[in-house]
Formats: sequence, structure tokens, C-alpha cells
Amino acid sequence: MCLIIATKNPKQLSSALMETAYENNSDGFGLMFVHKGQLHTRKIVPKTFNDIEKLWDKYKSMDTPMGIHFRFATNGDTNKSMSHPFEVLSKAKGDDRDLWVMHNGPQLPTPMIDNNKSDTHQFVKWVLRPQLSANPNLLYNAEWQEMIEELIGTDKLLFLDSKTKEFVIFNEDHGTDMDNVGWLSNTYSIQPTSYGKRDKYYDDKTDTIKDVSDTSKWCYEDDDWGYGSYGNSYGNITRHHYGHYNRNGVEIKPTPLASGVGVQDKQLDLPLPKQDADETMWNGKALRMEELYQMDKDEIIELCEENPVGMGCLVSEEIVGNRA
Repeated sequence: MCLIIATKNPKQLSSALMETAYENNSDGFGLMFVHKGQLHTRKIVPKTFNDIEKLWDKYKSMDTPMGIHFRFATNGDTNKSMSHPFEVLSKAKGDDRDLWVMHNGPQLPTPMIDNNKSDTHQFVKWVLRPQLSANPNLLYNAEWQEMIEELIGTDKLLFLDSKTKEFVIFNEDHGTDMDNVGWLSNTYSIQPTSYGKRDKYYDDKTDTIKDVSDTSKWCYEDDDWGYGSYGNSYGNITRHHYGHYNRNGVEIKPTPLASGVGVQDKQLDLPLPKQDADETMWNGKALRMEELYQMDKDEIIELCEENPVGMGCLVSEEIVGNRA
């Protein structure tokens, strides 16, 4: 679901962070910044990280705040026009300023009218532009900001206004400030998932990339729990899971299921990794989907904010189980 980085000093962004963000969100790359009083944007659909490096090398030394977007496509075509940022207002079209926006989140609440267009495109066209073209200063109105934030839930929006030359972040508190980097709309997109969609991890302490793909064995420094995969009997599907490894990187596999037994018949008996033991607890007991069924929307959002990793583990395991 993408990654937005808002940095005051582009020079601080390391190659390892940029490459991890690309490897996990490779469907588009974009920049927006103000230089010599003009708002500039750049967008590409990179085929390799080298494409991003070539573009980034042209701008990373600029002494100006910058918005950076890595796209993980959830709907709409994968092409340059669907990469971020998106134009909201344009002086060339008669508006009093240029205004562009980047989005991060699962799905904006908007009519999906235009075929093959993303939810961000639709939200800009049907929601943001009609209101902001009539009154651009709504962008700085506290009541309007509150209304938009309530409308989009936990999604994040990063605007850049050519008139004020300022960035405006909606749902800033749902992002993360990272030392020597800036504001990140999330951290899950530079971390691995247990179902294999993202398999690169950025270690900000060592400024390095860790690979937790099928062919690698990834272990934490102080224990022997890691992340891996193994083949099973569900039609040759490869299941990703947290596993138990010895110091030589050899996996201690769980007892395999009998041929023809599916995950709906018998759950995999895998131990919880040490690093997730506390995060999968809530109010002194293990997180369970049954508990979520009894919560309202606000309670679930609060739980996600208090324990994002634990909720991520719970939901991803539920997704993996249903897919298998």
C-alpha cells in the first residue's frame, strides 16, 4: 500500500532505504518539490532500482524539502500517469496555484467511475478538486482538514502547495518520524510480510537491507527465530511462515500435514517467534480474530494504533490461511 517520505534534507536518505522501499513497492516512483519558486514533479515506472537511482541522482543533492512516493498498486493501471503525485490544482488550468498530492492507504472512499484508474485519481477528481478549486484555502482550514481525515480513516495524504511552498500532511499522526530521514507514512512497507508480497527489510540501525525471501534465512541477532518458507501438500503452494532455525541456518520444520489435509482441516502447529511474543498479546491474552468480531470500528482502529505489528501478524496469518 505504498510509502510516502517527506524529508527536509534529501541528502540524508540512504541508498539502502531507497532500495528497500523500491523492492517492496515497485509499481511507481515519484517526486515533488519546490525549486526557484516553481513546483516540480517527476514520475516513472521503474523496471529496476537502477532506474530510480538515475532519477534520484539528479535531485538528491538539492537543498529543498521533498516528497517521495513508492507505489504498491492495489487498483488502476500500472503506468506513469497512475504513479504519484497527482495534480489537484493547476495555474495552467486557471487555478491560483499548483497543488499536488501523494496518497498512502488501502482504498480512498470515492466513486470508482473512470476505468483503469486508481482510487487516488478518482478521489482527486471527484472529491478534492471540486472543493479546492472553489476555495484553495480550505487546505488550511481546521474543520475541513478534520472532515477529510475522518473521511479517509487511517489513510495519509501529503500535499505540496506552490503558493505557500509548504507541505501539508493529513493524518500525520498515523505516520512515523525517522531520525535522519523525515516523516514516513508507514514502516510496514519497508518490512517483510509473512505471505511473501514484501520480502525486504530495512534495518535503520545498520542502514542495511535484509532479505527474507524464499531462498534466504533471516535470523535476529540474539535468538534463533527467523523467517522462512517450506513446501506443503496444498497443490505445491509454498507457504511462508515464521520458523525456528538453528545457528547454522538449518530450519527445524513443523510436522508436515498428511497428503490431502488442507489448512481448513488442520492449522499448522508453528511456534510464535520470540520477537512477536509480546506484540501478539492484548490485555494480557493472545490476539484472536474472535475478539475483533466483538469490537466496533473505533475500538479496532485504536487497537491497530496501539499494536500495529501484532494486528499485522494476526491479519496476515488469517489471509494466508484463507488463501491456502
